[in-house]
Amino acid sequence: MSDTAEKGSAGMAMAADRRRRGLPLRVWWAALLATPLLACGGVETRAEPALESAVDCPATHELTLQSCAGPASVGYGSLPSKPLEWGATRAGALYFGRLVCPGGGLAMTERAQSGTLPSLEGVEAWEVRCPGDQTPRIWYATPRKCGNPCPPDGLRVIPQSALQRYIASVEAFDAGNTKLALQRIDEAVVLAPPNELLTLWKGTMLEQSGRPLEAVAYYEAAVRMNPDEPSHKLFLARAQRAAGHEAPYRSAVDDLLAKLPSGHPLVPELQCLKAELLAKDGKSAEAQALATQACQNSHADCCPGK
Repeated sequence: MSDTAEKGSAGMAMAADRRRRGLPLRVWWAALLATPLLACGGVETRAEPALESAVDCPATHELTLQSCAGPASVGYGSLPSKPLEWGATRAGALYFGRLVCPGGGLAMTERAQSGTLPSLEGVEAWEVRCPGDQTPRIWYATPRKCGNPCPPDGLRVIPQSALQRYIASVEAFDAGNTKLALQRIDEAVVLAPPNELLTLWKGTMLEQSGRPLEAVAYYEAAVRMNPDEPSHKLFLARAQRAAGHEAPYRSAVDDLLAKLPSGHPLVPELQCLKAELLAKDGKSAEAQALATQACQNSHADCCPGK
């Protein structure tokens, strides 16, 4: 697994832990996007020539579903001679979690290693990886020019208006107003391309509001959008169990335990869940051994007295 994928899985696992403990999913999104500076896109500070003449494109520019519906020009973003014309601010706003892949998963981005890549003064190279990609696509962007704000390669952008409604939904749900929270996320969905962020959050709200059967459909959609993310599968499994569908829940726990590396952040919770299933099946010795292992791996719910 690449460093990028590991970082992404770790982030999802932390979100899973917040969710399991009754806290809102991805609250770091709200923190990231609630301030005016980051809502317009944080600018990564680097002492590089490319940023010496960087420009901030108008912060008032808002992409809609229709803004980038047409095909990008040939080579736009994929050639150093035709870099993305996003300036510094737009690049930050679009790269910080707003790029949606064709299947609805969120793209992961990081600066590319310059070693064997073609280079051009004032142009930055980025690795962009969608769920299922074996190798990343390389995009080139210039912080020196404002122009076409759209992404290439069929990717879409979550509009800022949709993110604002997502944040409002998180805040309303935190305040105990589930009706308003669901209303705000439904408004966000209308404004944005289908994506795992909004889909997963609606599933979380439905499940935590005692509507696990409805949540199952949203978790299933999130898994389809990003089948590489194991926490989505765990969310789905837990909702299936709450809805009375124990067979797929059992299957998911076994499958995740078999496939995830021992050091993955989700493994201790999965070990605890498996221990519960073993105890239910009358296999007390195996259950106790696995619960002890989960406790040693810092999953408090499996420790004695919990």
